[in-house]
Amino acid sequence: MKTIIKTLVLALTLSSVSYVASANPNAGDKKTATSYKAVIFPAANATTLNVIVQKQTGSRVQIVLKNAAGTVLHTEYLTKKEGTFKSKLNLSELVNGTYRVEVTNGADLMVKDFTISDVAPATVSRTIALN
Repeated sequence: MKTIIKTLVLALTLSSVSYVASANPNAGDKKTATSYKAVIFPAANATTLNVIVQKQTGSRVQIVLKNAAGTVLHTEYLTKKEGTFKSKLNLSELVNGTYRVEVTNGADLMVKDFTISDVAPATVSRTIALN
């Protein structure tokens, strides 16, 4: 029951899908070109955060997990050769609080904040009285 509630709390605090488009400086008057797409969502077990980044080869992307104070807890670097990257961030050892995942290619920054909290399960007390 506790893991289900944690999953729901985490799911409610995260958006399901996030896309980032970056401006292409060589495009002239063209609007934008997509440099990477990122999807961040909680796993069903409420202790893992899934991060999927799809990018063009030839560009670099950095994924950073920070706490509320801005301290870097974890960093992942995607090389120029990687196209699609999938990662599962283990959140089981993190204490309750607010955290941030940042995905950047140096020019654009996508930020997703999320909260980890333990929610006490509601207890249901019932009595049955026969007349």
